[in-house]
This record gives sequence, C-alpha cells and structure tokens, in this order.
Amino acid sequence: MSYLKPRNFLLVLALVLALVLIAVIAMRYSPEQQLEAVVKALPKGIDVTLDDIDYTHIEDGKPRWRLVSNQVERRADSGILGLAEPELNFFDEQGEPAGSIRAIQGEVSSDYQAVKLRGDVFFQHVGGYTFQTESLDYDHATQKMTTEAHVLMVADGMRLEGKGMTAYLQEKRLQLNADVDGFLDPGKMK
Repeated sequence: MSYLKPRNFLLVLALVLALVLIAVIAMRYSPEQQLEAVVKALPKGIDVTLDDIDYTHIEDGKPRWRLVSNQVERRADSGILGLAEPELNFFDEQGEPAGSIRAIQGEVSSDYQAVKLRGDVFFQHVGGYTFQTESLDYDHATQKMTTEAHVLMVADGMRLEGKGMTAYLQEKRLQLNADVDGFLDPGKMK
C-alpha cells in the first residue's frame, strides 16, 4: 500500500499550506507590532491616551466627583492631563449630586489640584442656577473658581452678567469684576 496516492498528497499539501498561512497570520498580528503601531500613533510628548473615560472619585464610600471625557491625554513632560469635551459632576458631603460643569476642552494638573476649562464652559447647580463663560480656572486648595472672560448667570428671578468673576465656594460667594448688568425679581426667586 502506497502513501503517495494523489488524494493523500493533496491532503498533506493542504495541511502544509494551512500551517504556513497560520504562521504568516501570527507573525503579522503579533502583539509587539500592535503595541509599536499604537505608540507611533501617539502625538509627541503624550505618554498615555485614553478614549471614552468615565471615572468616579470616591471618598469614605461616597462619590465626590465624576469625570466623563471623550479623550484624556497625559503629557509626559509635565504630567498634565488634557481633556476633550470633559464633563465633571460634583457631589455634596452626603454623596448626593450637587452640580455639573462641561466644556470643549480642559486640563488637570499632575497633583489634581488645578483644573482649567476652555470653550463653552457651562455650569449647572442642583439649586437651579446656571452660569456660562468661555474659560474657567478652579483651584482646589483655595476652593476658588476664576475667569477673566464674560460670565452669564441665570436663576429663577435673576439674571446677572459681567466681565471677570471669582467664586468663593466655601463661602458660597460670587464676585463679578466689571461691566456688571442684570436684574433681580424677588417675587420669582426661590
């Protein structure tokens, strides 16, 4: 009995071709090559990029803040996090929602103590008031939000606008710096 029959030869040839094809596919899609491609695709000076993040910071079992962003990039030289279309949600001491803020782009310092938001910054508080501006800086150490840009604040029975603002969060006090205009209707205020 001969093993070199045409059908056995075709079977052996098919097996050899299948093994060669598997080897080529394995070599082409090796993890090292994929990792190299990802690293080469990163912009210069960026050491980490994450897409579609949703991070909630929890202290003592209660949420303190939540960050949702289309993209986060950590800059290698400074450790600053660059944010694309960030939305930050804030929670009170009991872990209940207190407000949210969103912008077109933002930056967070390497120690997470300073936040800079730029482009269509919109803040909404659960108490019913909103404010909007083009830029906003937040310093966690002093619990202050500041801007030199135009600010519009709206609530039931109130509309205020001006140029430049400092919000003292611990004191629950807001200061508009210049060109202040607005109205108050005490009958409509909550």
